[in-house]
Amino acid sequence: MPPKFDPNAITVVYVKAVGGEVPATASLAPKIGPLGLSPKKVGDDISKGTTDWKGLKITVKLVVQNRQAKVEVVPSASSLVIKHLKEPPRDRKKVKHVKHNGNISFDDVINIARQMRPRSMAKTLAGTCKEVLGTAQSVGCSVDRCPPHDIIDKINAGEYEVPDE
Repeated sequence: MPPKFDPNAITVVYVKAVGGEVPATASLAPKIGPLGLSPKKVGDDISKGTTDWKGLKITVKLVVQNRQAKVEVVPSASSLVIKHLKEPPRDRKKVKHVKHNGNISFDDVINIARQMRPRSMAKTLAGTCKEVLGTAQSVGCSVDRCPPHDIIDKINAGEYEVPDE
């Protein structure tokens, strides 16, 4: 027989979701059903908690305590870069394969790197900035009107100054 359920225990569940939309209850049920939560109610909470990220795929952290789920957004580098491009929200069902060919400033890159710092594998903030610049290259945007890889080369050469933390 399984042990008795402890109501004060804190359980953390990570779920991938699209901002502002209710995730499929079929994907939520196996993760949160054993914790005694309703997938429909948690799906509504996720859609309310992710309205700022409309149309972007993000990771959502559900902190479950006493059969209550708190929704926290854990943004990835790519979703932060796309958000800084300030593109209008798109309808995922109608508009496919969107090109993110905008431009962000190096200050935006440093701000994104500061947000990503706790989850980064780099030793310094400069390394985290290079990670974000690599993501910007994959997304397809430019940084200060030039390709992100050129900025990485300039950071390595010492032409761009990255502050310490």
